Amino acid sequence: MTVENARLFVKQKVLDPALSSLTLPERTKATIRNTSSWLPRFERIGDLIAYIGRFKGVAETDVYKELKAAGLLTFEDIHDEFMETFGKFASERTRLDDFVVGETYTGSELVIFAEVYDNRSGGILLIGPSAKPQAVLVKATLSGGKYPNTWLSEPERLKYYLKSRKAVFSEKYVENAAIINNPQLPIYVFYRNDDTQPFTFSGRFKNEAIHREADGSKWFELVRFTAIAPGHRVDEEVLRRDFQKSVQAAEQISREQRLARINSSPKYPTKVVTSSTAYIRNPDVVAEVLFRSNGICEDCGSTAPFIRNADGTPYLEVHHKQHLSEGGEDTVENAIAICPNCHRREHFGPRSWR
Repeated sequence: MTVENARLFVKQKVLDPALSSLTLPERTKATIRNTSSWLPRFERIGDLIAYIGRFKGVAETDVYKELKAAGLLTFEDIHDEFMETFGKFASERTRLDDFVVGETYTGSELVIFAEVYDNRSGGILLIGPSAKPQAVLVKATLSGGKYPNTWLSEPERLKYYLKSRKAVFSEKYVENAAIINNPQLPIYVFYRNDDTQPFTFSGRFKNEAIHREADGSKWFELVRFTAIAPGHRVDEEVLRRDFQKSVQAAEQISREQRLARINSSPKYPTKVVTSSTAYIRNPDVVAEVLFRSNGICEDCGSTAPFIRNADGTPYLEVHHKQHLSEGGEDTVENAIAICPNCHRREHFGPRSWR
């Protein structure tokens, strides 16, 4: 069962009949057209299930009443059948860990994840209950204006204005209060340079301070999470990927900025517990490939760089041409014995095999 099946179910049961109705008022059809425009934006079946799950029981909205008056099905009418058919796939949805630093996301993807379903909902999206949210998503458009969100130090510190209504930046507004009352709340920052672009995920931040300007406006000083709590378990691949992104970001700032940050940083690193996926490889394949190589790198043709202390054999590393993580076979045909230099190039540089 795929998200396409779920989308088609909703389209055929509710949306298409409503849009082709001869009696439904035009204002109601306009609402249905807006809903129809959202349907293709659901890319995971679990996200669509969360949306349909909101429609249970009897609604009192004008759209519901107009559809019923026209003898048409509503989301409330199809709720039980939809959930019976697709509910078992509810876990197949977007999660916080799916956001990758440096990748881009549409505003629609972000509001769907936040279960808001309205791109006019503002730049601060709460994930979970407002009293105790799990996280906050911040959509920052850096194109100026009266209250310009901007990098104070890219990509480490962001100036981001509190939610306001008619130039009132109340700290009691739900979105602002969620950040203020939960100082360690992870804030997932997504930014773009103008409103024609998708949002780029910059990483996890926290609120360090609130600043007030002379005109009464207020802004959060959002600072990147640079440390993981000691003992916190993290995925090894995610840790490696995020670290590489941080190195690339550090290369983009001035040397003076970099040295200043080094001088103010802890001298000893935080220790964390990592989790990773490992493969139980066939030892006979390793032994046979090493035997075949006869101490010669099967890529560059160089002699093994040194002799192992353990058994006096030439040191080469057995590499799978098509990586096991890519579905490669653990066979002699898919494996080669190569020197450490060639092995690192295969994983971090241009590959000779795919």
